[in-house]
Amino acid sequence: MKTFIFLFIHFISCFQYSQAQETPTDLVLPDYRNLTEASTENWLEIAGIFGGITYLGAKEWEWGSSSFKFNEEGWFGMDTGSGGADKLGHLYSSYVMAEFLTHSMNKKGFSVESSAKYSAYVSWGLMLYVEIFDGYSADHGFSYEDLVANSTGIGVSYLKAKYPDILGDTLDLRIEYSPSKGMKGFHPVTDYSGLKYLAVAKLSGIDIFKNTPLKYLELQVGYYSRGFKKDDRPFTDYKTTETFIGISFNLSELIFKPYRKKLGNVGEYANTLTQYIQVPEISIRENIKSRSILVKEP
Repeated sequence: MKTFIFLFIHFISCFQYSQAQETPTDLVLPDYRNLTEASTENWLEIAGIFGGITYLGAKEWEWGSSSFKFNEEGWFGMDTGSGGADKLGHLYSSYVMAEFLTHSMNKKGFSVESSAKYSAYVSWGLMLYVEIFDGYSADHGFSYEDLVANSTGIGVSYLKAKYPDILGDTLDLRIEYSPSKGMKGFHPVTDYSGLKYLAVAKLSGIDIFKNTPLKYLELQVGYYSRGFKKDDRPFTDYKTTETFIGISFNLSELIFKPYRKKLGNVGEYANTLTQYIQVPEISIRENIKSRSILVKEP
């Protein structure tokens, strides 16, 4: 539940992004003059995110349940709470927030680079707000690891906007989700035993491949963990992690671009969605590093 608000933001981002793509590439757009102007022009979106975060903090994250404390959570160790999946969740959520705000600002008529810069400032401030008040939660605490993960996700979004020819058309960060046996219902942000996190390189964004059949392919590197939560215990006695590489189809090049006129707005939205969520069962993958330990119950 901790990152539920960012899943909502993610879907809104998809709609904003598809519309922002319609901006003529030869149009010179103005820049925001400063952070105050950027925040004022986008106060409704920022207030919505801030309000959602505050509501969840009070209701779900136990803000105010303890005095301020730091919590050293670790990174990807087998003795951590989720084998590092929660850190990738923070990275992805922050990335999506920054993407949403970038496209929202750009849609209002300002340049992508200026929008990306100020969305990065706002996103980082909002995530710092989360961490500070997590420090007053008995179940969480202020985590430097989370802060680094947040900054990394925001940084990726900013660099994609600043260098569109190098990263913007080439790099995606995505999640892939299939509900785990230990979770009841659909929980695509907290069910770490059902999530996979991927960085995807689209060959269509690389000049030497743009006019070749290789443009229909993507390269993947990903990570996931399984069995770290108590809900997993009836189904496995092990904690495991996997790092993998893979090859997948670029659905944008195969379907959404060639049939753009026929698919209309639905196709645009679906195209954008596949840049953030990996469609299952269209990849060939090979695990390159596996870890496993037996869980010793107290």
